[in-house]
Amino acid sequence: MSGWLNGKRARIEGECPAIASALAAQGASLVDVGDCDIWVHIAPPPPIKLAHELTHAEWRASLDAGLDRRFLGAKDFAGQCRARGTGGAILFVGAPEQALGADQAAAAGALGNLTKTLGVEWARDGIRVNSVLTRDAGDTLGNLAAYLVSDYAAYVTGAVMGIDLDD
Repeated sequence: MSGWLNGKRARIEGECPAIASALAAQGASLVDVGDCDIWVHIAPPPPIKLAHELTHAEWRASLDAGLDRRFLGAKDFAGQCRARGTGGAILFVGAPEQALGADQAAAAGALGNLTKTLGVEWARDGIRVNSVLTRDAGDTLGNLAAYLVSDYAAYVTGAVMGIDLDD
């Protein structure tokens, strides 16, 4: 099989069959544990709650799932890349700020800034960091994800992209 991602190992945290299918179709080996060249984090959206109905614990849980876990996972992945002396690609996938409640808007906004900052900081190590914010989970998302983690996008880092095919 010949594809953009031949010889690459990808770990996908979260569920998105379109992304898994697109990465595999482009030649990536999907792994559950161990060293990998690509780390994709897909955050499942929590139930939407109006801001005035959120408890502090719910607010913190949303920020933990939408931001903290992503940062810590990316930090671990980047550490593994540095230890191997290789670069890598990180892709965060989630809902756009406007799609969910205030807690998710805060997490998505912070994730955008985190993506830009890590994209700059880690570029010197050959580690690219990008985000796609979307409500779409189809082929377009899968193909965009495969492109962003491929060597064809070697100079794309710190980008926050949005796609919305529902309208």
